[in-house]
Amino acid sequence: MLDLTSCPECRAPAEITDRFTLASTDGPVAHVAVSCLGGHHLRMPADKLPSPGSPAAPSRLALLPHRFQLCVRCQVNPAGFWVSARDSSVVRRPWCLSCCQHLDLAACHVTPFAP
Repeated sequence: MLDLTSCPECRAPAEITDRFTLASTDGPVAHVAVSCLGGHHLRMPADKLPSPGSPAAPSRLALLPHRFQLCVRCQVNPAGFWVSARDSSVVRRPWCLSCCQHLDLAACHVTPFAP
């Protein structure tokens, strides 16, 4: 299931790509990996994510009018990268971060969407 939030750096729509726990002297601390459409990739404590009601974070209603391209490979996640073959004249296609991680970068050209 797609888990969306806003980027702590630029407030662009972001996907929580991983959840994990790290040990600390005060006990285990929940962490998340976040990747946004602006190209930021962060690992941080889960409690440091922007809250939906914070003034700097966009509200859910503010995101509704916007349209997001879906990944052409999985057709589920919002796309954040343009992908095209290096030795082909094929037009670039929108892909999500999850699907881009499985690409052969020697054969493909991957470009993040402009913020």
